[in-house]
Amino acid sequence: MQRAVLLLLIAPIIIFGGSLYELLIKEQIESIPLEKAIVVGKGEKKLITFINPDCPHCRAEWKELRKHLDKVKVYVFLFPFKTWGEENIKKAYYIACSKDKLKALDEVMLGKVDGNVPPAPRCSLVEEHLKVVEKVGVNGVPYNIIPDKNKIIEGFSKDLLKELGIER
Repeated sequence: MQRAVLLLLIAPIIIFGGSLYELLIKEQIESIPLEKAIVVGKGEKKLITFINPDCPHCRAEWKELRKHLDKVKVYVFLFPFKTWGEENIKKAYYIACSKDKLKALDEVMLGKVDGNVPPAPRCSLVEEHLKVVEKVGVNGVPYNIIPDKNKIIEGFSKDLLKELGIER
């Protein structure tokens, strides 16, 4: 019985060439509808990130990522927290419903609209992002997935740029 269990654990590694953890992440990545993301950047490296408009760690991460949008393509999913108040939700709609999403993302994540969020219509994109958040099982932000490495980095990490191969 123990050999059968061991074989079940080892078989994916032998057959697919990766750990069970990497295979689970790969499956998770494949379930994310990237066409629903807010896509910024033009680089060859890819990053899927889940952020909250008011999260201080998300903002710190954005300040670092923003400098490298020529090297990385970022697929952003917004995760506003209703418990953080109406302004948090308004910021998510402002980003999602703006024609210039990069500009709106910058304004929000750099704190330029704190206390004075420009009016924005409600669009379905925020609700679609929340469905993806639930599907993926994101509980905290920032939540980063590096698809080329089948790797998840939860929380803000100075190593994110290293993991993306942008900095050494």
